Amino acid sequence: MQKTTEKLIVALDYSSQAEALQLVDALGDSVEFYKVGMQLYFAAGNGVIGELKQRNKKIFLDLKINDIPETVAKAVGSLVGLGVQYLTLFTNEAQIRAAAEVVAHHGSGLKLLNVTVLTSQASTFAEVDARAKMSLAAGAHGLICSGLEAAELRRVHGTEAILVTPGIRPGSGEKTNAHGAVSSPRADDQVRIVTPGDAIRAGATNLVVGRPITQATNPRAVAQAILAEIEGAAG
Repeated sequence: MQKTTEKLIVALDYSSQAEALQLVDALGDSVEFYKVGMQLYFAAGNGVIGELKQRNKKIFLDLKINDIPETVAKAVGSLVGLGVQYLTLFTNEAQIRAAAEVVAHHGSGLKLLNVTVLTSQASTFAEVDARAKMSLAAGAHGLICSGLEAAELRRVHGTEAILVTPGIRPGSGEKTNAHGAVSSPRADDQVRIVTPGDAIRAGATNLVVGRPITQATNPRAVAQAILAEIEGAAG
């Protein structure tokens, strides 16, 4: 059974390894799962992956890989040995099948997650569900989706699929400060946002949280508040 601390993934949206690790060390044992996206990975490469692993952290490598099937397969083959837990694709059936074959060939526990629709874009559930059906049938282990669609995706596709939801904003859309006070809702560039509790109740496996934690005066306090909300919703 997944621990509460594994349900929160903090997005390390930084352009340097030093900045990212400063946050990781400040959060300490309160957070054990981190997202490394294109911004940080292109700046720091596998070095930051190694540093996170040395700190016994789980890693979501969010590269949204897309190209012809052979290139996708080779890219995944280059990454499969890193020991990360999740890897994102943003692609189609043939590419997903090729990536899944590589993972199976290596006997890896790496989970492939295909993006449905970016949370910065508006969409209908029909559009999201069409991508979900294609992705899971092709061999993806899970989906990147909005918390707004998680409940219906869970109902349609069952309990096995991993559902990772970005666009999370704590406290009913309000931004929590270091002292527990809240300010006006802030969606930033996300248009499909939900609270941590709503996403967990909808069936999300993991929640990705970036700016509400990384831009907080006291990131650890905000992370702990989000984890408390997750635990309350899961219970």
